[in-house]
Amino acid sequence: ACLITHAMQMAAEESRGPPSLAQLKQGLLLSFLQCSERGLVYSANWAIELANSIESDELVATPSVDHSPLFPSERTRYYLGRSLYDLREFRRAAHALRGCQSDEAFFLRLYCLYLAGQKTKEDNRVDAIGPEDLASVENTELVGLKKELAERDQAQQLDGFACYLYGVVLKELRLPSEARAMFLRSLHLSPLLWASWKELAQLCDSREMLYSLEVPNHWLRDFFLAEASLNLQLTEDALSYYTNLNLVGFSNSAYISAQLALVNYHMKDFPQAALLFAALHEIDPYRITDMDVYSNVLFVQERVTELSRLAQEVVKVDKYHSETCSVLANFFSLRGDHEKAIAYFRRAVRLNGSDHSAWILLGHEYLELKNCSMAVEAYSRGLGECVYVCTLCS
Repeated sequence: ACLITHAMQMAAEESRGPPSLAQLKQGLLLSFLQCSERGLVYSANWAIELANSIESDELVATPSVDHSPLFPSERTRYYLGRSLYDLREFRRAAHALRGCQSDEAFFLRLYCLYLAGQKTKEDNRVDAIGPEDLASVENTELVGLKKELAERDQAQQLDGFACYLYGVVLKELRLPSEARAMFLRSLHLSPLLWASWKELAQLCDSREMLYSLEVPNHWLRDFFLAEASLNLQLTEDALSYYTNLNLVGFSNSAYISAQLALVNYHMKDFPQAALLFAALHEIDPYRITDMDVYSNVLFVQERVTELSRLAQEVVKVDKYHSETCSVLANFFSLRGDHEKAIAYFRRAVRLNGSDHSAWILLGHEYLELKNCSMAVEAYSRGLGECVYVCTLCS
């Protein structure tokens, strides 16, 4: 109920006009606190990075996070489960939370089971020999999670975070229509939950579908439209949205800067993309996210000196990060050392099996060595799960 009340309050604020920078910052702080408490670390980081980028003269009070009625009686067990989650002991965390009924503990227990299943799936993916073996690799927790979430839904006890998880499960079960509906429910209950906006953006198949969705009339809608437009390769629309967000108060955001660089990359404006990535790297030199795309830009422009420098810098930050391996692979490929490029792209996909671009580029490297069978396997793994990665091949 508290989440619904918050959504109504936000809608009322919007009806009085656009939110101020202070209101945007406070909303992002609340999103950070909510997502942090539930363990959604990427959404939490996204929110606090944006909040930190806002320069406002108004003093912003720290918002408080409301809890469900049953949470106080389960607080200690919840924090035990959360500490085990932080240690990435997902099954142990889920076991510690068994029997808990609060919204917070219910979500965390099922989310831990989902992540445990995903980890097993990725481990099995590494061992898969060919496309047929790969197709049989599944998260074995999904069916049980769907059953528990459906039962809670029938009892009308799903909050916005549980709806988000239900949507993720439905998406993994290849039920996109049902998943879209659940993400929409999540957003109407918890409009500050970026994870649901992002998942919904990935499920938009066309521009018509994108603008037909009945999403909340919330200021995060522009971030969603920008994300979805980029996913759909509607680059002019995406450029317009991100440029506007850059102008209204997020000009210091590394996320917005990176998204603008990605838009220019997909528009094949490589000189502008290189300038934006270089500026981003200068401001945030220890950021590895999207540096693989930056290396793609430098590769296309045949800027071996800059690519060599980038490779050395990302290795110092995290030698075994999948994107670092892709940067190194691009460097060796540009030098004509395709054997080493293959070795690093293979390491990249071992570290992150869902790195679609690395699979595609690995296929390119196999073609350079006339190894067509391995190229086909790499392409099948990359293209089989990503509908828009084909721009890398053109």
